[in-house]
Amino acid sequence: MRSLLLPFVTLIPLVSLTACGENFSVANVSLGGSGSGTQKPLPGGDTGGISNPSTGDKDEVYEYVVAIPQETQDTCMGIQRNMRFIDWETKQALPIGRVQQINITPLQIEIKNTTPNYVYQLVPLCSPIEFQLDQTPMAFSQPLRCGADQDELQVLRPYETRTYELNLTFAETELPFIVSYNAFYQTELPKADTAWKKCEAAKMVVPIHKRRVPKVIGTEEPTESVPEIPSGDTAD
Repeated sequence: MRSLLLPFVTLIPLVSLTACGENFSVANVSLGGSGSGTQKPLPGGDTGGISNPSTGDKDEVYEYVVAIPQETQDTCMGIQRNMRFIDWETKQALPIGRVQQINITPLQIEIKNTTPNYVYQLVPLCSPIEFQLDQTPMAFSQPLRCGADQDELQVLRPYETRTYELNLTFAETELPFIVSYNAFYQTELPKADTAWKKCEAAKMVVPIHKRRVPKVIGTEEPTESVPEIPSGDTAD
């Protein structure tokens, strides 16, 4: 990605992060640039829409579905974070309450700078997405990681919107499943002693359910009949 001032800058000194009276520190902050358009995927993987149902007792097959919840939206320092489930083909928001297979129902995360100013976004450990299963934080494989002492700094241009798609094909559970988006923000060019504003994480509780896949009773294929040649006709 392109940066506002330099193609790539690494801030070695510690950066002070302030949130709710607590101080946070990070080192080796990478300054990335700003980009537009759709960026995907975020962690979660992709099965190409192919279902992979679990096998239950007595050869019963189950699949995991999501009851589409209401879109979540919050704003912090002029940065609006929206989370909604969309149709994987049309990319349009799905109606609330519709039941869909989880493997073909991506979660869209939209990050929008609603201000006329540049806003810097600090992403903890290069990954803004966190998963929580019931009360337990979960870790899943991600396409891009950075060291434990390294965070990523991005630049959101005035009125820029970034859209991500998160595939939840791995979320085969009926326990409360929570997806969170975490980031720190600052409107001034960061320095070594910059105090960062940490917003409350944008969250969505994903209502996942397990249901049995009805068995399809096989039927014999009809035998193709060879048309009869009318009597009296001869082949040339």
